[in-house]
Amino acid sequence: MPTPDFVLALRERLGHDLLWMPGVTAVVRDGRGRVLLARRSDNGRWGLVSGILEPGEQPADGLLREIEEETGVVARIEALAGVWTQPEVTYPNGDRAQYADLCFLARYDSGEARVNDDESTEVGWFAVDALPEGLAPNSRRKLATALAFDGRTRFEGDGYAAVPGGRACVAGAAAPGPLAVLQPGDVTLRRATADDVRAVVALIADDQLGASREDPRDLTAYLRAFAAIDADPSQLLVVLDDGGVVVGTMQLSFIPGLSRGGAMRGQVEAVRVAASHRSRRLGEQMIRWAVDESARRGCALVQLTTDKSRGDAHRFYERLGFTASHEGFKLRLDPP
Repeated sequence: MPTPDFVLALRERLGHDLLWMPGVTAVVRDGRGRVLLARRSDNGRWGLVSGILEPGEQPADGLLREIEEETGVVARIEALAGVWTQPEVTYPNGDRAQYADLCFLARYDSGEARVNDDESTEVGWFAVDALPEGLAPNSRRKLATALAFDGRTRFEGDGYAAVPGGRACVAGAAAPGPLAVLQPGDVTLRRATADDVRAVVALIADDQLGASREDPRDLTAYLRAFAAIDADPSQLLVVLDDGGVVVGTMQLSFIPGLSRGGAMRGQVEAVRVAASHRSRRLGEQMIRWAVDESARRGCALVQLTTDKSRGDAHRFYERLGFTASHEGFKLRLDPP
């Protein structure tokens, strides 16, 4: 949409002086984990869908309006991912502005992505590991923060908000900062990125069971699965990083349910530590971190399954306080 009428009225009084305004930004994802981007007509750069709220307009309503007006996509709000004050900008006509930005996660509902007004020249869906060249740095940072959403809204100055440089799954960004530093040594636990997928798959395949199920030579399906995991705030794939080398991994899922009084539970999957780094208590520390993180997110219990043939793993989990309280069953499905 063009410059709102209320902004034009204010400019008649203020001229080019600094104008403080509320803004909203959308990280819209579809069922394949892709994000919705638009190429702006004023500067030619790709960016997230964003806009200015009208006086008295609710932020979520205003953002959904902007998404549909600019792209033709009907979306629904999932969460408020970040709140921050944007750097001051000066427009080509000399107008100065600064925005308090609310960045929302949203999910595609209906509609075909298209150029729907004169603010954009192109609109499209992009995988997070194949973003277009020229993505605006501000959009890259917001996207990185939103994709790191873990149930807590991030904001500047809280000691928690920073996602240093973004995440490597956002093309051109640096790896995320550590979630924990493990002892002994300087091995760190951090979120996995798209650049880690090859190493993670190699770890999963590096045992008798995994070798029969995994094929690290073709990463196409694995990268697609990673994009879906990374786009879901209820999923957390982590790696152990030793000086830039991935030496361990684990997936942690947060599952809501009606049983146990509507309790949330944490599900631990695919725990692996490289042979070169075993017997250093790294696996134990990774699991203990998973338990603590599950508790922080309000889970009532942590659960996992392990193959019946893995006797050493059974003893390992029992030593950490887990009990073999249930019998697990699985049914293999053939693709249609």
